[in-house]
Amino acid sequence: MRAEDVLFSIPFPVAITDGEGRILYANQKFEAFANRSLKYLQGKPLCLFFDHSESISKRIREAHSKLVEILGFRVGDYYLNFAPFYVSSAVRGVIIVVQPATENLFDEDILLFLKGLSHEIRNPLSGIKGAARLFQRLKCYDEELVNVLVEEVERIERLLNDVIRSFDFSRLDFKPVNIHKIIQNVVNLFRERIEEKGIEITYLFDPSLPEISVDSDRITQAFMNFFKNALEAVEDSKLKKIFIETGYAIQPSGFIFIRLRDTGCGMNEQELNQFLAPFYTTKDRGSGLGAFIASEIIKKHGGEVKVKSRKGIGTEVTIYLPMKER
Repeated sequence: MRAEDVLFSIPFPVAITDGEGRILYANQKFEAFANRSLKYLQGKPLCLFFDHSESISKRIREAHSKLVEILGFRVGDYYLNFAPFYVSSAVRGVIIVVQPATENLFDEDILLFLKGLSHEIRNPLSGIKGAARLFQRLKCYDEELVNVLVEEVERIERLLNDVIRSFDFSRLDFKPVNIHKIIQNVVNLFRERIEEKGIEITYLFDPSLPEISVDSDRITQAFMNFFKNALEAVEDSKLKKIFIETGYAIQPSGFIFIRLRDTGCGMNEQELNQFLAPFYTTKDRGSGLGAFIASEIIKKHGGEVKVKSRKGIGTEVTIYLPMKER
């Protein structure tokens, strides 16, 4: 099977350039997209066929020199995805995939936007309330709880200072972080609720995991949504256990995983199929946006979310995040 046959089968326009952005090869869908033959395209700068030409050239050079994937670069009505092109383990250029840009679900309905904003503010507020109540009960100074309170208040401030950014998943502030610290910070926010309901949290962390480059606020937001779902699932069950596991993913390689497993009520097949869909909820007061937003955040980091569940047994959510920035 030849590489040309693979590229022909990809359902999007695809071009391969050298490190400076000159087209070496393009599939038939790219020929149709550019309305030019491959013979004409070869040797031409890819940026000629798009606006923001300097930005496109910059990202091609970055993907080629830094060996990084750049996903979801918006150009007009399209998203461009850049990745190093390897031949026998050597970088020979950059492969660019062109995808039509889908409209943001929040663009046309301000009510949905406000529901999402309210939902995302309510999560850290509930954690702050829980920590404050624990303060009242302890009647003493707890530095860890104070740090949690300050971090969550600052997170709300950042959210309110840039509301648009809150739902623009294409803008992420990547910095190296310890994923275990993020997980434990989220769990600490719900410590009072966990103790009150008698919920058992078991950590199965792989201490050898390296720091990974993510947007700390967004990954906190995503994990908090899934963890809150697990808490709600086990609160009224006989076996109140939540297992949080981390490790290196075998498939896909180059990823770490965070696995959240609960012994709660679980979901039937219909509920499972719609779990990550926007605006789907089985809760009386839920907006149906939490799991959807969390899933979108993970996708924009170049990762994915997989969910398994059995009614009456429990639910398992596995988050895959790339070890290299995407």
